[in-house]
Amino acid sequence: MDQKKLIRENLRRMLLEKKGDTHEYGCAMLMVNASKKEWNDLQSMIEDEDVYTQEGDNSYGREDEPHITLLYGLHNDVEDSEIKDIVSDMEKTVVNLTKISIFEAKDYDVVKFDVIGDSKKSLSKINKELSKLPHTTNFPDYHPHCTISYVKKGAGKKYIKTLEEDKQLNCKCDKVKYSKADDSNKYYNLK
Repeated sequence: MDQKKLIRENLRRMLLEKKGDTHEYGCAMLMVNASKKEWNDLQSMIEDEDVYTQEGDNSYGREDEPHITLLYGLHNDVEDSEIKDIVSDMEKTVVNLTKISIFEAKDYDVVKFDVIGDSKKSLSKINKELSKLPHTTNFPDYHPHCTISYVKKGAGKKYIKTLEEDKQLNCKCDKVKYSKADDSNKYYNLK
């Protein structure tokens, strides 16, 4: 990055931090078009007393915007056009969400759907392309998933299951959202 661009970016970041309207990194996400009823029915299996939250941080709790993360950790200097160039070749897809699993973090468990099959392969390719952009990650291996809810440490295990056929979600995915560190969003329709 040239010196002028770096100075502008640092000034912008300082102003945003002063206003409190910034996150450390951006994220590219494949939006999952589950109906509100389907998603709410699914989330109703998570008991209220198990839900993990942090005061002042709405990124925890039940996931209210179903998505599959393509890459988290994108730096502020990643341009909209760079994301658009990478996702412009993505095609609309249907993702079958059937297997619920968890991953355990230090303070909480994440209850999630695993993405399997052909969708996993194509999402891994997009992740690899996005990973060429400036980013920071603590997760070197990409495992596409759709978060259902953050739950208290140790509570996640009781939600691990494969859904019965009538409870499975077959979701159309036709849009990518680039959620920037400054809290602005850009959407890209897939072909």
